[in-house]
Amino acid sequence: MGRGLLADAGLDVRGTYLGVAGDPEVSRLLDDSDLPVMLGAILSDSNFGVSAQRMDFRRALIAAHREARVGHHVYHDIPLADLVDAMLARVAPALPTRPPSTPPTVPRGLLADDTPVRAADLSMALNDCIERYGRIPIASDIGDCLFAAMELSPTPLAAPGYYASMGFGVPAGLGMQVTSGERTLILVGDGAFQMTGWELGNCRRYGLDPIVIVLNNQSWEMIRAFQPESQCATLGDWRYADLANVLGGDGYRVRTRPNSRPHWTRHLRPAGAFN
Repeated sequence: MGRGLLADAGLDVRGTYLGVAGDPEVSRLLDDSDLPVMLGAILSDSNFGVSAQRMDFRRALIAAHREARVGHHVYHDIPLADLVDAMLARVAPALPTRPPSTPPTVPRGLLADDTPVRAADLSMALNDCIERYGRIPIASDIGDCLFAAMELSPTPLAAPGYYASMGFGVPAGLGMQVTSGERTLILVGDGAFQMTGWELGNCRRYGLDPIVIVLNNQSWEMIRAFQPESQCATLGDWRYADLANVLGGDGYRVRTRPNSRPHWTRHLRPAGAFN
């Protein structure tokens, strides 16, 4: 959720912890650590909930909500910034010098073959765009688009970590552009878009021009995964690319990799919607 905060920090970022769903080397760094330090981390189903082995939080420092927890001890009214300053004052003189680690490898090089486009292709295509055009602020919703965002090159990113927060992407992307003045890219599934995607109708009024990519599998896959017998998970085809014209932008429907390549690699006019 907060990895985008480090995009401009110049730090040795190794990746995002996602338990068994993430990079095994990144997971081992935290799982095998003598003292995992979690600053402002929200323990959610998207990170620690999918861990193969339960982490022993008795040997972790968890600092959030103006308190610090170490083992069975809880310290209240501890501002996060003050805690970090105090820790740095204690450990900085003793920190060993070490060469920078190899930055994580991100997927690149989308092939223009006849394969139907998949969610996994999204990371490749966007990394190609970031490499060619530079970084762009990204707001991601929950689901497949969130996991695709975890494989992107370092770039400003805002994302939720709870499935109960579905619908975050579009409003967050608009807010990012309003506050930063930079054009944003929004990643959202069709289920979440049906909830809050219509906020794009405000783009003309406020002069906003986000690029919106809708991952349309015509279903709520999380509901289908837990309740295969449920009929409410089927959403149908709402033809979101056609709706983009009504909302004030241009829409493109992408089915295969060759069709996606021209659209991935050029900037769109206001409120372009992929489907």
